[in-house]
Amino acid sequence: MKIKTVFLSFCVIFTIVVLGAIVLFADELGLVDLVDDLFSGGGERVVLVQNGQKVVVNKQAGQSIVQDSTGVHISGGAAPSNNIIPTNAPAPIIKAPLPGVKVKSSGARAIKFQNYDNGLFSMKIPQGWTVGVGKSDYIHYTFMAYDPKNPDYKIFFNMKTEGYLQTQQMRNFYIRTYPKSQMAQLPAIDPQTTDTFYKNYTQAFLLSQSLLPFKVPVIKNFKAVQTLGRNTTGGTIERGVYQNEQGRNVEGVFTTTIKGIMINPSPRIVVLSAYNAVFFTAPEGELVDWMPILNSCLASVRFSQNFINEYYRQQGDVVKNANALQAICNQTSDIITSGWNARQKTYDILSQKRSDATMGYERVRDTETGEIYKATNGFMDHDWHGRYESISDDMYLLPTAGYIEKD
Repeated sequence: MKIKTVFLSFCVIFTIVVLGAIVLFADELGLVDLVDDLFSGGGERVVLVQNGQKVVVNKQAGQSIVQDSTGVHISGGAAPSNNIIPTNAPAPIIKAPLPGVKVKSSGARAIKFQNYDNGLFSMKIPQGWTVGVGKSDYIHYTFMAYDPKNPDYKIFFNMKTEGYLQTQQMRNFYIRTYPKSQMAQLPAIDPQTTDTFYKNYTQAFLLSQSLLPFKVPVIKNFKAVQTLGRNTTGGTIERGVYQNEQGRNVEGVFTTTIKGIMINPSPRIVVLSAYNAVFFTAPEGELVDWMPILNSCLASVRFSQNFINEYYRQQGDVVKNANALQAICNQTSDIITSGWNARQKTYDILSQKRSDATMGYERVRDTETGEIYKATNGFMDHDWHGRYESISDDMYLLPTAGYIEKD
C-alpha cells in the first residue's frame, strides 16, 4: 500500500514538473500552440492587430469576434473572458526585437504615392520623384519619371522615334552619301527586335538630348534575359539587364515595336520606326521588390482628351481610335504582370545572389515574423537563439522587408 501511494505521489509530482516545464519553455520548444490550447480550451487561434500590437484570440465554436477602436470583443459560446489577451499587454507568442539588432525598412516598403498631371497626361508616382517631359510634338511625345536621388529607379515612355535603318549596310550607304543626315547618325536596328533596339538605345536618344529635360539614361551591354510576352502592337516585352554610366548593374522590363517602310528599291533602303518604347528599372537585385510599384505606376498613365485630339490631328489618321492610344500603358502593364507571374524563377535567384555577393549581404529570415532581410555579411555568425535563420533558394523570390545588422 505504501509503495502504491509513493508511486502515485511520484507520478503526480512528475506530471506537475513536466507541465510546468512545458509552460515555462513553450516558446523555445515550439509548443506555444499546445500550451494555448491546454489553458484556453482549444478553438481556432485568430491573430488581430489592435493599437499597433498583435492580439491573440482563441475563437470557440459559436463565437463571433468584433474589433473596434476600444479593443477586441468576443461574444457567444461558452469560453471564459480570459480567452482574450488584452490589447494593452503583449501577446506571449510575440517576441520584442532582440537587443543588439538594427533594422532599416526597405525603400520599396516605405513608398507613398502622389499624383502627377501636366494637362496632357497624368500618372501616379512615388513621392519625391521627378517627371521630365521632352520638347517634342505629340507623335514623338517622351517623358521619364525617376528618383532624382538615384535615377536607376525610373519609368521611361516614348511614343515614337524614326529614321533607323534596317541593316548596317544600308546605314553605311548613308554615311558615305549623306553623312550629315539623321539616318547616317542613327544606329541600324538589325535584327528588328526589342533586344537590338535597347542595345542601341543610348546612341539613338543622345541625339535628342537637347530636347529632353532629363539626362538620357546610359544603357551599356544590354542583354535580354527573359521574354515576358508581346505588347499590343506586336513587339516583345523583355526582362533585361544592363550597366549604367558608373558600371553598376540595373535590371528592368523593356518593350518597343519596330516597323519599317521601303523608301528605295535600288539600292534597297528600308527606314524603321520604333513605337511605344517603354521601360522601367531598378538596381539589380531589387526588381522583385519594385515590380508591383513600377508596374502600377505605368498602368496609371492616362492621356487627356486634349492630348488625344492633338495626337490624331498630327498623325492624320482617318479613324481615330482614342481607346487604343489610351490603352498603351495599362494594357502593356497587364501583359507584363501576366508574363512576370509566369516567368522562370531561376534568373531571379541567381541575379539576387549575385547582387548580394557584390553588395556584401546575406539574406536571413526572421522566424517570428516570416520577414526576409538583407543582412550584412557575418550576421549569421552570431548565435541568435533561433530568431534568425539563413534562407533557402526559393525564398529569394520573396520581397525583402529591409536591411538588418548587428548593432
